[in-house]
Order: sequence, then C-alpha cells, then structure tokens
Amino acid sequence: MTIIIIGAYFLNNIIVSNTVLETQKIEAQLKKTHNDALINAKAGIEVYATIVSSLKSFTINYNEFPSELKLQNYLNDILKDIQFNDSILINYIDKNHEFKYVITPNSIDPKNLKGINVKSFRSEERIEELDRLMLTNDIKIFSPINLREGWTGFPFNFSARNANNEVIGYFAPIINVKYLLDFFYENNKEKNYIHKFVVNDSLDLTREGFYNGSEIYNNKKDEEYYKNFDIKESDFIYSTIELFGLKLKVGSAYKDKPVIEKSIYNLAYISYGLVSVLLFIALSQYLRNRYLNKSLKIANQDLENNLFKIQTLIKEIHHRIKNNMQMVSGILLMQEAEYEDENIKKALRDSQSRIQSMSLVHEKLYGNRTLKEVKTKDYIEQLIKFVEDTVKNKSTEISKRIKIDKQLSFDADTTSNLGLIVNELITNSFKYAFNDTKENTLSIEIINDSEYYKLIYKDSGIGLPDDFDIKTSKSLGMQLINILTEQLGGYLIYNKAPESTFTIYFKPLEKSFHG
Repeated sequence: MTIIIIGAYFLNNIIVSNTVLETQKIEAQLKKTHNDALINAKAGIEVYATIVSSLKSFTINYNEFPSELKLQNYLNDILKDIQFNDSILINYIDKNHEFKYVITPNSIDPKNLKGINVKSFRSEERIEELDRLMLTNDIKIFSPINLREGWTGFPFNFSARNANNEVIGYFAPIINVKYLLDFFYENNKEKNYIHKFVVNDSLDLTREGFYNGSEIYNNKKDEEYYKNFDIKESDFIYSTIELFGLKLKVGSAYKDKPVIEKSIYNLAYISYGLVSVLLFIALSQYLRNRYLNKSLKIANQDLENNLFKIQTLIKEIHHRIKNNMQMVSGILLMQEAEYEDENIKKALRDSQSRIQSMSLVHEKLYGNRTLKEVKTKDYIEQLIKFVEDTVKNKSTEISKRIKIDKQLSFDADTTSNLGLIVNELITNSFKYAFNDTKENTLSIEIINDSEYYKLIYKDSGIGLPDDFDIKTSKSLGMQLINILTEQLGGYLIYNKAPESTFTIYFKPLEKSFHG
C-alpha cells in the first residue's frame, strides 16, 4: 500500500510539472510575439525619423527659407524614396503661432488653415511649451490628434530658422499613426494576438482614432481594437517604446488564450487508481489462497459472462495507459524484492511483463500530446515499426504496402481504437503468417466508402482455419477487435481467398477529422 501511495505522489508531481511547463510555453510564445512586434515597429520609427529629420535638415541647409511649393516638392521626393503611402501633413507656424504653410503631398492648405492662430485651440501650457521648443534644436512629438481629414496623426514639432539661423517659428509635421501601428500586426499570420496602445498611461490609441475625449472624424473603426474582445487586463504583457519624447505603452495578449488539455491527466489518475486496486486485490487474493489452500470458483454462468466483459473493458483501459503503466511496472519491481516466496515473485514478474508489454503499445497510441487529431498514415507506419521491433525475427523480410491519404486525420479516440485493432492484426501476422522460407507481404488501406470508412488489412499467410468463428472466438485479440469495431459503429468481414483479408467498416467517433 505504501508503494502505491508513493507512486501516486510521483504521478501527481509529474502531472503538475507538465502543467507548469505547458503554461510556460504559452507565456513564452506570447512574449516572443510581443518582442517580434516591437522589433518590427522599429522599422516604422526609422521611417518617421527619416521623414522628420530630412525635412528639418532641408529647411536649415537650403540657401533660403523654402517656399510652400519647394517644400511640397521636397516632401514628395522623400516619400517616393522611402515608398511611404500613408497620410502626412506639414505645417509651418510663425512665432506668433499663426499658420503660414499647410502642405500635403497633393495639395496646399486643403482645409483653409492659413491665418488661423494655434492659440485659438491649444492650451496656454502647450503654447508655452512650443515657445520653449522654438529656442532649441530638438524634435519633439506631442500626444496624437484626430484630424478633420479623417485620420489620426503623431504631431512632430521642431524649430523653424531662416538662412541667418534666426528663429522664425516652428514646423509641425503630422504623420499617420496607422503606419507605425500596422507593424505590430504585419507578421501576425495566425491572427490570434491583440495589441493595445496607451498614451499617458490611460488614453487608448488605435489605427483609426485616438480616444482622448476629442471628436474622432473617422467613421471607420479598428477591427483589432482590444475592447472589441473579452480580454482580462491581467492577460496583457507590456513594454514601452519612445517616439521623440512621447512614451507609447504597448500591450500584447492572446485573443483566445490556449487552454491546457487536462482530460488525459484525469484519465491517468483514474487508470492508475484502477490498476492499483486490481493489483492490490490480486495480491490479497493470492495470499489468502495460499493460507486456505483452495481456489475459488465462479458458480453462476451469468456472473462469469459479466466478469468476462468487465475484464475485457479493463484490458482495453490498460492498453490506453502510458506513463503510469511504466510507474506501476517499477513499483512491481521494487515490491518483488520484499518477498522470498518464489511463487509470489513469479506472479509479480508475470504481472510486470504484461504491464510492460501494454505500456509499449500505449506509448505509440498516445504519442500525440494534444489528443485532438492524429495523422493516420504516420501513426500506422510508426505502429508497424514498433511491432516489427518487438516481435519480428531479424532474418524475416517483409514487403509492406500502406495506402492511406497523407492528409487523413481522425480524433484521438477513433485513432486509439484503430491502433488497437491494427496492433492485434499485425502481431498475429508476425506470429503466424510470416516466416523465413517464403515471400512475406502485408497491406493496409483506408478508404472513405460513403457512409463508412473501410480498413482493409491483408497478409500473405494461409489465413484462419475454416472452422474459426470470428464472432464467438475465445481469442482475446479477436474479442478486442470485435468490441473495438462495435465501439466505432461498424462491423467486420473476413475473407480467406484469394488473400487473407480483414475488412473493417467503421465511423469516426467525432466529426472533427480531415480526409
């Protein structure tokens, strides 16, 4: 009993550790996506820096203060060189904060801003900040603004000087925020991530508008705005990037956070409990029989039939156990050392051998971690190789023909049942049909036959005896094949000529398969 408790403790630790590992993988993938998006955004920042720095350099180094037309021509040259196609607006404002130039790549003063004073719509605090900026050589960006033209821009500002280096006002280029924010989604092909952009720690910025309480003139909404999704604040991870003095807080999260599949863990607990109970009962019964020196017999045939069904189902469960079977095998090995009685040791060794055999089959059945869908052809090929390594005579040569669509997939339960059926058929072929004195062939084919799928299994053996009844056979392997075929909603047909052929008609247990 102590060993069983210790085994359960280690099983629990393994499951907990695996859960922690899966959680760390999910978090690491989100961090990678977040960091990749930040790296991509640097390219957008470099474009902003190229445009603004080039404009500043042009106004300073030109032999005279440029006219609107010359500034517009230069702007178009820059945009053509860097292949910039988003919205941009260039403003020159004098020392009294009156608009003098209003330039877009295609027009001059499209909204009739010339002559309007910035003081009429900006706070005294912002005007004083602009006055101080005119006296420096810095480039500064203020909070984004929603323009009447229907887009949202980053407002850059730097001092305007004439050929004598005298301050005559300032330039205020405004560049569409969408150009930069698009970089965060550029490589997100799976569309399973959402990004959040915050200015001044509380104001949301999207590709189509800035939510600072001012009017948004753009009727189009950003479909990737995080408030369109039910995402908890705690699910976001954050970084801050700086744009010429403006700090932009960037958060990233999953739209649909991956969920760790726990059904296999519950199955492991249940299976371990069942095996532990069965082993404890078997050992207790053996010791009792040793003292009583007699065996118990089942008097009622109905009880015997029910017990047979229960034993068959339990054996199927045994086939579906993986790591916990290995643990039970180890427990039996340790427990063997506690007894001197050779009969007890032999019984424990026999049990250990059976459990080890079942665990090897189950290891192939549950090689897929997600247990959602399994590529059937790859799975069958691996299963054949496993059986070959286990039971094949090294000198026996076998020609195999596997005809299964590479894209055919079934859910885990359907694949498990098919695997158990194929395992029984292949094992019997290696034991009874193949030998060193003849050409040995094996064929497996799965086709979609309208209402049913068909598994067609052939080998080069002489086939089953004429008096062999596949429905009433007491062979455990044939009983398992019949039970599993019924579970798949199908039926079995056997033909001995011209080749020994098993044809199993079945239906997938779930409809989420591809074929």
